[in-house]
This record gives sequence, C-alpha cells and structure tokens, in this order.
Amino acid sequence: MGCKESSSSSSSKNNNKGSLGAIQTIVNLLKSALSSNTPLATVPTAQIFAGAQYREGLSSIDIASKIIQRKKDIGIPLGPLGSGAQNLDLMMETIRVEEITNAILTKMKVEVAIPPGINLTATGGNAGGPIVVQGMTTQLIKGQGIGR
Repeated sequence: MGCKESSSSSSSKNNNKGSLGAIQTIVNLLKSALSSNTPLATVPTAQIFAGAQYREGLSSIDIASKIIQRKKDIGIPLGPLGSGAQNLDLMMETIRVEEITNAILTKMKVEVAIPPGINLTATGGNAGGPIVVQGMTTQLIKGQGIGR
C-alpha cells in the first residue's frame, strides 16, 4: 500500500509541475506579446515646441469611448444585459479609465534633464547700450513640469 501512495503522490507532484510549467509558459507568452522592445522614436525639439500647444490633453471620456468602441468592433455586446439590467462592464470600464486618467493628471511627475553644452544667446543692456551674450550651459540642469 505504501508504494501505491508514493506513486500516486509522485504522479500528483509531476502533474502540478506540468500545470505550473504550462501556466508559466502562458504568462511568458502574454508578457512578450504585450511588451514592446521597439524604442520610441525621438521627437525633434522644434516639433515638440510647435505642436505641444495644439494637443488636446487627456480626456477620460474620450479614452473610455474608444475602448468601448473597440469592444464593439470585436463583437462584445454593449447594450443592457438580457435581463434588462445595466451593463456593469461598460460602467466599470469608464470608472477604470477615469481613475487612471485622474492619477496621471494629479500624481504624475514630469522631470527633464538639460545637458551641459546647450548653446544660448542672451540680450540685455547697460549704461553703455545693448549687449548680446553668446555662450552655452555649463552644468546639468533639472526641470519639472506637469502632465496634461
């Protein structure tokens, strides 16, 4: 009897290892599918300067609407449930996006580093007349901003 029990428990352990291995494989596949190893393209400084003022900013309603539209596009039912009850999934989607957007807008920090060696021109004046100074930054500078 002792041999059968150890064989049974050994078989059970092997099944658990196999199941865990399969789950780990699925997790690894999902991670690789959802992550992007492609680095983001650098946006030219002039384009940032010219275009930033025309960006809309974050809108939780717009984001939730696009997610809900994409659900519709792949065939997920959006209307009330068969019982006539409200579709709680759509309500939860909107709440989720609102909370994420709120966290980004109220808690996100934007920090920039300006390297030494950036050319600069300064103008000013004194009793002798106007002066123009040409030079460059000499130290690393840190700046802060807000997400919008």
